[in-house]
Amino acid sequence: MAVVGVVFFVFKIVLFAVFLPFRLLFKLMWIPIGLVGGALSLAAGAAIIPVLLVVGVVVAILGAIAALLALLVPAIPFILLGLAVWAMMRKRPATA
Repeated sequence: MAVVGVVFFVFKIVLFAVFLPFRLLFKLMWIPIGLVGGALSLAAGAAIIPVLLVVGVVVAILGAIAALLALLVPAIPFILLGLAVWAMMRKRPATA
């Protein structure tokens, strides 16, 4: 069983040595394509950053408004009760 493993290991080393120049050549041929793709991705990213910033600011403002409403809405009954008590207890001006 170990002999078969050694045979396949030698076969793998031979194939690796034979195909290494082709692998290097193909990687060198892909360098310009990768650079062009990277440049296009960089341009697209630079173009979309302002849009993402505006959307982020709008979401932050809406979140702040929602948080403020979440804090104020439960207080509405107490505010109405206070206004009702104030309306009943205030002094009315004397009529002449």
